[in-house]
Amino acid sequence: MNKGDIVRIDYTLWTVEQDREEIRDTTIEQVAKDNGIYDPNRRYAPEVVIIGSKMVLEELEKAIMNAELGKEYDIYLEPSQAYGERNPSLLKVYSPRDFERNKITPEVGKFVTINGQNGKVVSISPGRILVDFNNPLAGKKLHYKFVVKEIVEGIENKILALIEASYNRDLNEFKVKEYDDHIEIILADSCKYRSEWVSAKYFIVGYIRDYTDKEIRFVEIYKGKSEEKKQEEKKEENKN
Repeated sequence: MNKGDIVRIDYTLWTVEQDREEIRDTTIEQVAKDNGIYDPNRRYAPEVVIIGSKMVLEELEKAIMNAELGKEYDIYLEPSQAYGERNPSLLKVYSPRDFERNKITPEVGKFVTINGQNGKVVSISPGRILVDFNNPLAGKKLHYKFVVKEIVEGIENKILALIEASYNRDLNEFKVKEYDDHIEIILADSCKYRSEWVSAKYFIVGYIRDYTDKEIRFVEIYKGKSEEKKQEEKKEENKN
């Protein structure tokens, strides 16, 4: 594979400590269920990776570039090749009042954002709350098992993949059509009210420009009242 190629990969990630492995993440639903890490709020599917865009760790990206489609690979990464060693200076102490100001209820194990930094509450004592801003995988040796499931071809499919990577919603709600002078993207209804679409849109446009010089048009569709009423009536019928 080459820089700029868009692929979909399935992977499972373990941390390795004294030859003992602990599963930490996977894109495969059944693997998550079998290992007790299933999250019902997560969408399990092969992850979109743009080669050369640093969406994954550098050593993992190199392995993906040299992989054969459909073949399973295992790679092991030392902390220096992954998220680095733990940094004691990223352990910071806050007062309960600091959490009140940020409108956060402190709980041990809870991930929080303070002053734009993401961290984890590791301990709570009278007047003292300790937050760890190290990456949760810092200081860990990692084991990845991955397989390249697809190399995305065609501008329309590539745009859908870019939307998937940046917005993480059901792609069946989007429609993409390439014309002679422009590309039209009909947006999902969720784009009308989800705030994360605003920032995702600019990333998507930036990525699309790497694959085409054509004008990009985003289209929002609002159905007439009669059509909306018919759809609501149909939904009620299906419930019954």
